[in-house]
Amino acid sequence: MTATPTRAAVFRGKDAGLRIEDVLVPAPGPGEVLLRVAACGACHSDVHKLEGHGTVPVPNVLGHEIAGVVEQVGPGVDAFAPGDRVVCGFLVPCGECTDCARGRDDDCLVFRRRMQTEGVSLRGGPRFLLPDGTQVRGSGVGGLAEHTALPVTALAAAPDRVRLADAAVLGCAGLTAYGAVYRSAQLEPGETAVVIAVGGVGLCVTALAAHRGAGQVITVDLRPEALEVSKRFGATRTAHGTADDVRDAVLAATDGRGADVVFDTIGTAATLRQAVGLAGVGGRVVVSGLAGTDAPGEIDLVPFVRRRLRLVGSYAARTRRDLPALLDVVADGALDPADLISAHYPFDAAADAYAATASGGVLGRALIEIGADRV
Repeated sequence: MTATPTRAAVFRGKDAGLRIEDVLVPAPGPGEVLLRVAACGACHSDVHKLEGHGTVPVPNVLGHEIAGVVEQVGPGVDAFAPGDRVVCGFLVPCGECTDCARGRDDDCLVFRRRMQTEGVSLRGGPRFLLPDGTQVRGSGVGGLAEHTALPVTALAAAPDRVRLADAAVLGCAGLTAYGAVYRSAQLEPGETAVVIAVGGVGLCVTALAAHRGAGQVITVDLRPEALEVSKRFGATRTAHGTADDVRDAVLAATDGRGADVVFDTIGTAATLRQAVGLAGVGGRVVVSGLAGTDAPGEIDLVPFVRRRLRLVGSYAARTRRDLPALLDVVADGALDPADLISAHYPFDAAADAYAATASGGVLGRALIEIGADRV
């Protein structure tokens, strides 16, 4: 197999932004497939990279929330065949290291070192090349391209009932939410959950908490329109994000006890402090947001200790086990990714999708349609 000519949105630095360029994708190696990308969700963590907070050297290809069709398979691949519709998890386990052998896909240091930091493949080879042979790094999945090559460890079959392009948002927003609800919080039926910030991840957390059987799901946001949308995802009560309003709403809903679980899907000093204040005795505070700031978060230690609270960092879920489980939940109708998407952009306008996301003008997710009309 030879390299595949394609187009990618190449990031060349904060001042240059994104530019659609012709690139080459090396042929898939052992355990890899070549994907024809249908769409890529505009996740806020890529906004931080566009603002200059990324670690991968430029030029590189961002985008980590994708779905597509398998076009070629590399040596040794028998789990997928050309024509298969797949969703890609944003964490790509190598499948061979000590952590992967323990089932801890989210701790795979090979992925973190090579794909997330160096921007190369798990094998150490280039992800993309310019026509003149210059290497273009891939920031993690490297999904803002018409084609990309990825290990099968990152893939799961897309549900038949879901439009493939829409399923792209499940690879990060959905998987992050699944890890927060099922792994980190271990939410039990009947418990009260509070979700701070109902963007893409927050709406998925809301839907999954409702599906898990939460007695109440209270959503918190500064945008009234976002709170209204959250009701479609299972919110039983909403509260504007001012401290007094939120606390009053949570105490009223729980007979003064506070919440069993508070999900902070933003991850700022202010939201962390608010989350701790809303948790009841024995409650859990689960932080899955990465706000792109180095500002330390502070909490009041006395109520934290007296109420026996637990503070849990939740980066994501475990791709090989949890991505198929999430897609089963989606197939059951508990979460429709199409409802999560409020704005669609053509590939050539990828930069506009991220600008809208950065401004707070997107409810849920903006979707960049890359090859949806060809899959």
